[in-house]
Amino acid sequence: MRRLTFLCLVTLLNGCAMLPAPNANLYEMHRDAQLAYDGDQDVRAEKLFLGLSRAAPNDPETWFYLGNLYARTNRPEQAAEAYQKSLMLKGDQAKVWHNIGVVRVREAWAALIQAYSLTPLDDPLHARLEGLISAMEKIPLDGLKRGEKSAPITATPAAAAPADNGQ
Repeated sequence: MRRLTFLCLVTLLNGCAMLPAPNANLYEMHRDAQLAYDGDQDVRAEKLFLGLSRAAPNDPETWFYLGNLYARTNRPEQAAEAYQKSLMLKGDQAKVWHNIGVVRVREAWAALIQAYSLTPLDDPLHARLEGLISAMEKIPLDGLKRGEKSAPITATPAAAAPADNGQ
């Protein structure tokens, strides 16, 4: 019986010694997520960044990358939510403020175009929408021209695109 207990204890201790350290595991997951993100493997990157967000929910960089990922896959509500979480954790990130602004401008554009398409020509709102849309077309963002499909925001020119993390 003693022998069996001793063998169980040795086996248990060996098993624990082989478990990776939690920080090493997070580091590897972050590296893998970053490689997937940089390699446009969006599904894999999302799974990894979501795992990181559960393991380390107070990391603003993870939320920033999730926001970028959602923005580039045309999920503006999720992008804005992820950027908001990043800003709640660290509110002095200019790139995150920029990116959430880009997402919200594009959402506003889509709403105005939809309203314009539903408004009769003789409605005074039609002229007002025309003015707003014309003004927004002067904003240097891809996808803000009538008839032009909004491109995923990470595919826009550097001056108008959400910023990547270079913190």
